[in-house]
Amino acid sequence: MTENIKNKSIFSKVNNFNIIRLLAAFQVVVFHTIHHLDIQAEWILGLNNSFLKYFPGVPIFFFISGFLIFWSFQRNSTDINKFFKNRVLRIFPALWVCLLITIFLIFLASENFNLLITDKQFYIWLIGQLSFFQFYTPEILRFWGVGTPNGSLWTIVVELQFYLLIPVLSYFINRRKPYIFIILILSVLANIYIGSLNSEIIIRKLGAVFVFPYLYYFIFGVLTFIYWDYIVPFVQNKFLLWLLFYVLWNFYFDVFLEIETYSYWVDSPINLLSDILLLGFTFSAATSYNTLSAKLLKGVDISYGVYIYHMLIINLFITYGLVGNSYYLLIVLVLVTLISYLSWILIEKPFLNMKN
Repeated sequence: MTENIKNKSIFSKVNNFNIIRLLAAFQVVVFHTIHHLDIQAEWILGLNNSFLKYFPGVPIFFFISGFLIFWSFQRNSTDINKFFKNRVLRIFPALWVCLLITIFLIFLASENFNLLITDKQFYIWLIGQLSFFQFYTPEILRFWGVGTPNGSLWTIVVELQFYLLIPVLSYFINRRKPYIFIILILSVLANIYIGSLNSEIIIRKLGAVFVFPYLYYFIFGVLTFIYWDYIVPFVQNKFLLWLLFYVLWNFYFDVFLEIETYSYWVDSPINLLSDILLLGFTFSAATSYNTLSAKLLKGVDISYGVYIYHMLIINLFITYGLVGNSYYLLIVLVLVTLISYLSWILIEKPFLNMKN
């Protein structure tokens, strides 16, 4: 099965993944800014609640990641060290720069930074940020912003776990048995169980940053890669049809029947079906008008930067009491775009060039 996957022509490198990831990242920024900065402008809330919330950025990231990361692993399956080196070059350089900026901003906001850096909790947090435990926040840092320096980084923890699981998933897929579907089902069941728990229970807190409840998103992307030859006729150049159907689906169930369609937790079959439709919409967008991303972005990919830096800007606003004004949303978007572009030019692109 491995050879079949490697040899078939499954996907054009001319696609819209970069612009999709960028829009997904900005969806997260808008959602967090509205929530944390208490934006009350009716037109902004209306846009978010009636449209943007149905295109959640994190699941879209996970879908695309499953597709592209599995594709990358298949190309580098004979050199796993190269595969993981490429992943490290993509994730950690900008993440560590983000950490330096975070420490600097905490220094500016702290009344006694010397006391802070003599506490062992600070160094435990620092080690976590440098490695695989970005979700951890000690009590000594709860004073800043929303109470966690960069809460959005929990998805980086999950993404890193995806990378570690790729060899295992590939092994199961190549054995020509339905293990991958069994893992997918178990992931959905884990999601249902974790989502049903009280948010204050330790199992729920740990489960929310563990890979298994979200693994089915990633596997959906992997399966899309594997069965692309069968899927492509239903999605390629059909963006408007998918958009119309997806909007009508959400309107009917979420607005008309008041059954929530958007949730990280599978509360009903409607949630799972909505995920599958979002998957189809995402890959239709990637393969329709597929030169759009290249024309608009010219190879610039700031989506990762937008995602990892935006909570620093939001926390900065909160620290200095800049909340409640709808114009703050625009300012946040401009600042995040600027710092993400600088990160791409000065950090991410140079390190990505080291892949070869």
